Amino acid sequence: MMKNCMVIICGLMLPISAWAACENPIPFNDGNSHPQNITGLSDANGNCIQATIVSDGTNLASVKAASTVPAATDKALVVTLSPNSGGCANAGVANTTSTPINLTSGARIITGTSSKQTYICAINLVVGAADNVSLVEGTGSTCGTSTAGMSGGATAATGWNFAANGGLTLGNGLGMVVKTATAADDVCLLVSSGAQLSGSVVWAQF
Repeated sequence: MMKNCMVIICGLMLPISAWAACENPIPFNDGNSHPQNITGLSDANGNCIQATIVSDGTNLASVKAASTVPAATDKALVVTLSPNSGGCANAGVANTTSTPINLTSGARIITGTSSKQTYICAINLVVGAADNVSLVEGTGSTCGTSTAGMSGGATAATGWNFAANGGLTLGNGLGMVVKTATAADDVCLLVSSGAQLSGSVVWAQF
């Protein structure tokens, strides 16, 4: 019984003529119109399934068994992490910011950007003495206009209640922990005492 199969060449899935077993070798022309050959793959029943190559148009990446020692003449596949993936809330590493926190009174820790939300993906805080701390959004140097709580209430008294040398750690820098409800809002920390508040916040805006 004849079966249709597909060949994936340089990221494109192309239909090839129907056969039960793969034609070997499978001929094709690379990006520079140079003729190349690749070996087809078959399933347990001998039916052609697919063949995959990685090429820059001239070089074909070498694929060897795990126990094979690489040679200097092997064609290498060079890869790196994309700057457009990962980071805070998938904003990309290049678009993710880590800001230190070092204050003894309420202050803005992130400045809002027009038409963008602020996404916080990690925050860690430690207080030097007993303190109430609230993470809020709004506008101004202490988010005093249109203040809204991001974690707890809109005042220090309705935020986190920390004992001396207490604090918290939220998030791992990738997934969102909290975000602003209003685009362009600043993000601030409000405190109830003059104790040292230290830490950092990882965030992105989009």
